[in-house]
Amino acid sequence: MSFNNNEIMIKVENVTKEYKIYRKPIHKILINLAPKLYESKVSNFKALNNISLEIPKGSTVGIVGRNGSGKSTLLQIITGTLNPTHGNVEIHGRVSALLELGAGFNPEFTGRENVYLNGAILGLSKKEIDEKFDSILEFSEIGEFINRPVKTYSSGMFVRLAFSVAAFVDPDIMIIDEALSVGDEKFQRKCYNYLEDLKEKGCTILFVSHSMRVVEQLCDYAYLLDSSNLIAEGEPKEIIDKYHMLLYSQENAHYQALNANEKEKNEKKASSSEGDIITDLPIKSEKDVYIESVTMHNEFEESYVFNTDSKSTIKLAIQSSIDVQNVLIGLRIKTTQGIEVYGTSTFYHNMNLDFAKNKKYLISFTQDLKLVAGTYHISVAIAKQDGKNDMIYFDKLSDYVLFKVEELPLSGTGIANLNSHIEINEMKS
Repeated sequence: MSFNNNEIMIKVENVTKEYKIYRKPIHKILINLAPKLYESKVSNFKALNNISLEIPKGSTVGIVGRNGSGKSTLLQIITGTLNPTHGNVEIHGRVSALLELGAGFNPEFTGRENVYLNGAILGLSKKEIDEKFDSILEFSEIGEFINRPVKTYSSGMFVRLAFSVAAFVDPDIMIIDEALSVGDEKFQRKCYNYLEDLKEKGCTILFVSHSMRVVEQLCDYAYLLDSSNLIAEGEPKEIIDKYHMLLYSQENAHYQALNANEKEKNEKKASSSEGDIITDLPIKSEKDVYIESVTMHNEFEESYVFNTDSKSTIKLAIQSSIDVQNVLIGLRIKTTQGIEVYGTSTFYHNMNLDFAKNKKYLISFTQDLKLVAGTYHISVAIAKQDGKNDMIYFDKLSDYVLFKVEELPLSGTGIANLNSHIEINEMKS
């Protein structure tokens, strides 16, 4: 980790956390009575595997990763609410932590009582809490609810109070799990502004978030966990890109499997109908020209998950068993609700294609996916014009390829991504 400041506030050395998994609850007792007899009934699960990291004073560090990667377990070990199975953790300074919703609060106590309880847990005296109480109440914006039991609070009210207490104890180290995602957008913005203030005062901040926008905006450095292992660390943008690759690789495999199943269904249906094309449109021949495969690619490889506004290429492998002139090749993209998003063909591009007998061709459609987040279907077809108005279809595959568009953060709704820019200016009276 490349920071000028050498004062380390958090040091994690070779931390491993293991849990024993028992096939049945009774095995937890029996394993102690007869270990050899019941050892096959117990397995070990590693929530963290040999994790090491150092966080210098005044830095803001994000921990990102897919669900189940070990992020929350790591934070709990750092804050001391969990003990590691192996390894050591060193903390230097007062720690204020906002972990899972409800941690450190008694639901039967009022908000006021919980402020004093939680403040005491964080190391404040009653006098210090008295001095900070009005600021905590004002920041939380929960008003008269401060005198009601917190079990009557909504999750949003709960996180308002919890963050307010955690923030106003003047921590040297602030640790936050994904709890802020529960609050409304206005309060989230208020919290992140306050974190910026703490950062300027030299507070060391460590947090887990699924909001990559926040990680990129606040963090100096980031760590990426996956399957209980620390797999990357570095500049936030670099780590966010790797995190997205992990997300998309998982989803991409899912969409590839869906498309493979669709292809198999179409092939079975086609063979069962003795070569008839799956379409209601008139067919002149029994697939003298046919689509052998349809694949989708990003700039580097086959892919079915894309960022909005990224470049995509749809590739059609076509086999012709006859000589044919003036071939038209087209595609259409629809939403899962059947709304047409975009359609084009070689006709619109003034391309005249002639296919030769027993030849193969690769047709590529490249475009920018200016779409909002969602799932979309691609239909493709080969045809030729017969006279002025009639179209003869050689092959057509409806809703044949499925792909997904991601947008992080989401900038709008609908279908098209128009990349709006919002500007606010004060008007002179």
